[in-house]
Amino acid sequence: YAPYPYIEENQDTNFRAEGFLFPDTYEIATDATEDDILELMTSDFDSRLTPEMRSRAQELGLSIYELVTMASLVEKESFHAEDMPIIAQVFFKRLKISMPLQSDTTITYLIGAKDDVSIDDTKVDSPYNTYQNYGLPPGPIANPGMQAIEAVLHPADTDYLYFVADHDGNNFYSNTYEEHLAIVDQVR
Repeated sequence: YAPYPYIEENQDTNFRAEGFLFPDTYEIATDATEDDILELMTSDFDSRLTPEMRSRAQELGLSIYELVTMASLVEKESFHAEDMPIIAQVFFKRLKISMPLQSDTTITYLIGAKDDVSIDDTKVDSPYNTYQNYGLPPGPIANPGMQAIEAVLHPADTDYLYFVADHDGNNFYSNTYEEHLAIVDQVR
């Protein structure tokens, strides 16, 4: 289902409309069809994507598809809204220096929910594996909310390159891999 031109066709995506079904509360008629529900959710997403947001994405060199894909990663990596712009910045920085995104959320998308991603998990063969592949995954891994989209459009201004969350969803940031490993030892 792809009623808007920015919902790209990609043979590697699991669900073409994923990312573009706006997460909200909807009143749905009892006789609504699957297509009716898809239309409702995608048109809601499209109406929320303002001309200013579309323009800002273009300024950042992002297509709407890339914006939503990145926002889906930010959505899934962030337990607290205040972390979203920082995590967006980390991902942008990694993309800029051609570093894999190494997002655990892409692995859990592939293998299912899990508390901790193992080294073996990061070896799964898939274009969604951001440990093995550079750049964004082939498509969104969730339907991001407006806070995640705004975070990608307006990332924080930091020098962080790494982050790790504790089991309560609190993120800890670092600039170097050595600092990151020390933090991982403390929080995990």
